[in-house]
Amino acid sequence: MTYQFDHQWHQERARLAALEAAFDPWSKRAILAANPQAGWRCLEVGGGGGSIAEWLCELVGPTGEVVATDVETKFLEGIEADNLRVRNHDITKDPLEESVFDLIHIRAVLAHLPQRDAILRRLIAALRPGGWLVPVVTDFSSVRAVQAPAEEIDFFDKKFASVIEAAGVTGFDPYYGRRIGAILRAQGLREVCIEGIVLEWDAGHPLAALYRKTFLRLRDLVISNGTLSEEHFQRLQDLMQSPDFYGLSNTLFVARGRKVAP
Repeated sequence: MTYQFDHQWHQERARLAALEAAFDPWSKRAILAANPQAGWRCLEVGGGGGSIAEWLCELVGPTGEVVATDVETKFLEGIEADNLRVRNHDITKDPLEESVFDLIHIRAVLAHLPQRDAILRRLIAALRPGGWLVPVVTDFSSVRAVQAPAEEIDFFDKKFASVIEAAGVTGFDPYYGRRIGAILRAQGLREVCIEGIVLEWDAGHPLAALYRKTFLRLRDLVISNGTLSEEHFQRLQDLMQSPDFYGLSNTLFVARGRKVAP
């Protein structure tokens, strides 16, 4: 399946900035819970706009190293950090070192790739014994309108869900997050900890910008396949910008697990 969110789209950097603003605090909290040390070697998979990679560089210091990978690296290449290694890398097929990383962070990647289970196995193999895997994944079943004109609440709930379901034709699993704990335990990780975060958002929240721009990227898909009419697509976009609207977010499952020695 074709990945929908390539970096050539003229609004992709702005979409990633909204994602960073909404989710970076939770990624950072999970990473800090792993007690990272100066000198650690870290891997950031699907580095996107680079905010976490740049922060990790500061965290591990000059004696550490951060390897940031993506299939498109133009947003990563502008980061000025001597301990950053940017790598053009497709996690679904390109080779990855084994038993070398102290910490691996991967966010908003696994749910989009049908090879997600094999990817997790490869990431765990890339951890040194005692190293931490920190996957951040989503589950869209919690998205709801909680304050809006009465006629718009049911409209939003149904149409938002229909767009998310339509994205599944690209290989996206909108409900992957709820299974991540069981998956990590089945892969042999220990000290598995899962936090599920749901936020209330309005038109001024970074999530509103993230949803609007993500839907804009999916516009041609959902209109061409009949998921939404052009009128309903615009109505949904307008609603997410309305000062009278408040919603609940997708659940962000922030996970961590530790690789044990063989």
